Amino acid sequence: MDLMGMVNQAIASSDTEANGSLIGSLLGNLNNAPVDNNKIGGIASSLQGVLQDKGRGNPGGLMGTLQTVAATGAVERLLANEQISAIAQRVGADPAMVKSVTPLIAQFLVKGSNAQGGGLLQKVLSGEVDLGQMAGLIGMANKFL
Repeated sequence: MDLMGMVNQAIASSDTEANGSLIGSLLGNLNNAPVDNNKIGGIASSLQGVLQDKGRGNPGGLMGTLQTVAATGAVERLLANEQISAIAQRVGADPAMVKSVTPLIAQFLVKGSNAQGGGLLQKVLSGEVDLGQMAGLIGMANKFL
């Protein structure tokens, strides 16, 4: 299944909060974040590695952390300062960019997943969905809109 098919599947699922307008709004917010669109993919890809480490064996616990980050913007609940700096350095972005994009990605994952971490989060943790590729598509779509 392609990436958009997976997003549509999350929207159609009855056990997630996702719906078309919500996902569109989140994608718009991510696209409008004060971050160079070319760097969003790198941040998202690095974030996926952190999520995979933290979610191994406990997607429900990670889901609780993501819900907090999405609701409050408290990125430090997910990423240590050293991780934020390392991600920023790896992609050539300011740490503030990492901090502004991470809650939006968390919100996208929360809304596309169920409370146990099933749905979109499960696909990200398994590697079936590449967050970097997904974010890159958002940046690419913006060039044509």
